Amino acid sequence: MRMKDDCLRIIGIDPGSLVTGWGIIDSSYYGRHLNLVSSGIISVKKEDFPCNLRLIFDGLKNVMEEYNPKIMALEAVFSGHNSKSLIKLSQARGVICLLSAILEIELKEYAPRYVKKSVTGYGAAGKEQVKYMACEFLQDLKGKPLDDNISDALSVAISCATDMNNYLN
Repeated sequence: MRMKDDCLRIIGIDPGSLVTGWGIIDSSYYGRHLNLVSSGIISVKKEDFPCNLRLIFDGLKNVMEEYNPKIMALEAVFSGHNSKSLIKLSQARGVICLLSAILEIELKEYAPRYVKKSVTGYGAAGKEQVKYMACEFLQDLKGKPLDDNISDALSVAISCATDMNNYLN
């Protein structure tokens, strides 16, 4: 899992059936020094759903092959009111999990409440609080507009980095 200079590269993913956010950070093994590497979204159209799953898979595969993360941190599914959306989200998560297995990237899953608590200190924090704290952890983001999907993905990566640092220290 080690990288140069005792850093660990983590990709955080906020899965979605239409928009999937991703963010890559480098985390120091010793301490909580985090650096933003890259971030983005994979946006698919409301068309042929199997084709959308392929676009998510291919888009994330390209990102992972370019940046070579060692850990994939994925936000777990939370139950919603719309069962059709939940099924599609679960299928999108399935292709993302398959990708981690194919590329042999360690997969860690985090519940949304856990991510919010890890990043903000409060498990029921709102999107704006999460976004604000993501910018506090990753100074390169300060003062820049931040998409909610990217903010969520980076927050999952930050949670994973915090866990890894706590485990190693």
